[in-house]
Amino acid sequence: MTPTPLHILITDPHLGGGGQVRYVSNLAAQLVRLGHKITIGCRPGSILVNSAAAAGCPALDMFAFRGGVRPGAWRNDLQNFRRYIRAEKPDIIHVSSSQDHWAAAFTNMTLGRPVCILRTRHNTYAVANNLPNRILNRRWTDYQIVVCDVVRRDLARHPAFDGERLCTIHNGVDATLFTPSPEVRAQARAEFGYTPAHLVLGIAARLVDAKGHAFLFRAAALLKDQLPQLRILCFGQGVKEPQLRQLAGDLGIGPIVQFAGFRDDMHQCTQAFDIGVQPSIDCDTSSFSLKEQMVLEMPVIASDYGGLVELIDDGVEGLIVPTGSVEPLAAAIASLAGDPARRSAMGKAGRDRVLRDFTVEVFALRTVEAYARALAIAHDRRGT
Repeated sequence: MTPTPLHILITDPHLGGGGQVRYVSNLAAQLVRLGHKITIGCRPGSILVNSAAAAGCPALDMFAFRGGVRPGAWRNDLQNFRRYIRAEKPDIIHVSSSQDHWAAAFTNMTLGRPVCILRTRHNTYAVANNLPNRILNRRWTDYQIVVCDVVRRDLARHPAFDGERLCTIHNGVDATLFTPSPEVRAQARAEFGYTPAHLVLGIAARLVDAKGHAFLFRAAALLKDQLPQLRILCFGQGVKEPQLRQLAGDLGIGPIVQFAGFRDDMHQCTQAFDIGVQPSIDCDTSSFSLKEQMVLEMPVIASDYGGLVELIDDGVEGLIVPTGSVEPLAAAIASLAGDPARRSAMGKAGRDRVLRDFTVEVFALRTVEAYARALAIAHDRRGT
């Protein structure tokens, strides 16, 4: 129990899984562990209902959280926020996306701003410089967490934001769950049909253009004769799966690419990898999957997009390649393929880095510190 437990409503509009949902789930569980009173606000049928139960906190699954001009959904959300604020008197409403941000901030404003409004920004999407966004972010929002420095610096220069009311906190992973095990590794490799001689490149990401699978496949095609032991294991689902399967076939690497779909036991499945690869070209800020691979003592290769470069020191925990590149990615794979000792050293350095900077415990404690700053700012802005 912390000396001053907080009462926090954490909201998110997603129904299914993904990095943002994992952020909310991890944060809620850790804050409950630290003694805070947490409620998760979400849509009916959201996976976050189960996350709340697992964390030991209630879910308020009554929100619509729909984008666009939807008067019924808007009215529903304003009424639910109004009832919750009046009845429960939370210290903070911690929002995650535009839908919940607008509804919570507008309701709070109409009630005289009794609650501190804090948002986490999870991606690299541009924010329009218009009057509504300036009102939302500068007037109605007290504080914002950004999950990587590169985005925080961009927002600090943006007219819709106050750079003094932004901070960077990378999300965290469960280093206890993601613990390297020779036995689990052997089981995982056997499940997916790999022998000790195979060199498995692993990518755990949605099957969408932003994650850069196509660049990995093209790099592998350049190496297929040089490295006949090369294999690619893809975890994730997405709209681009048919096109990616077609691309693998067209490149002549179809037999060495395996699409394993969605798994809820990634702490085991990921151990089949030899090298983790994240060649993202859009959106990525603080990749969960990359940190999970690192904490499992795997070397990683990532593009220099967004916040990925903040997770890896090039040449220490892994290698950084230019975003959208093929030949440099192939060269990086080839260099690690031929140097098992270097792979091992990078893997150990990666686990050390995560244990120091990117565990769920570190993430939660830094978030609580941000809450304290946010509450102080909200207090000063209300003039009380």
